[in-house]
Amino acid sequence: MKLTDRLMARFATSQKRVRAAAVIGIAGMVLIGFSELMPESRDKEESSVQAAAIGDETEEFRMKTAAELKKLLARMEGVGECSVMVSVEGTEEYIYAENVVRSSDSGTDRKSEAYRGEVVLTEQEGGRQALVKRVLKPKISGVLVVCSGGGDLRVSERVMRAVSTALGISSSKVCVEEKQK
Repeated sequence: MKLTDRLMARFATSQKRVRAAAVIGIAGMVLIGFSELMPESRDKEESSVQAAAIGDETEEFRMKTAAELKKLLARMEGVGECSVMVSVEGTEEYIYAENVVRSSDSGTDRKSEAYRGEVVLTEQEGGRQALVKRVLKPKISGVLVVCSGGGDLRVSERVMRAVSTALGISSSKVCVEEKQK
């Protein structure tokens, strides 16, 4: 008998060693079970950070749009002092550039077309990032303007047209009210 065979036979027959192997095996299974749980918690943390960043971008867009409108309306005759609130729907959306490969197979009985797109990556700041083709801003769902001249029908109509034109939204989504005296 070889030396390794004798050692293996001695190890297999020893009661303490069998118990130790069982404990090590169970500990290994427990660690594998815990490792399955770990990526999920990391994913949740990452998704909450991403959601906060998206919320910040949307809020920044909403506030910037309201500030620009307020500045514009303050220049209009008869409007006076005003406050503007903008409501948005959705979030900022990124459209990434893709390398597109199309292939088609047209047999006698059937036609099929396959589409495969790969996102274009660029080297930036020491890392690789996807190339952004276009950024879609959140959709504006409504605007409220409260101004000193809001009680005058002509001023109210002009404000409504100005906001509607500036934002490219329907005038039915714009509300103009008179500021409290």
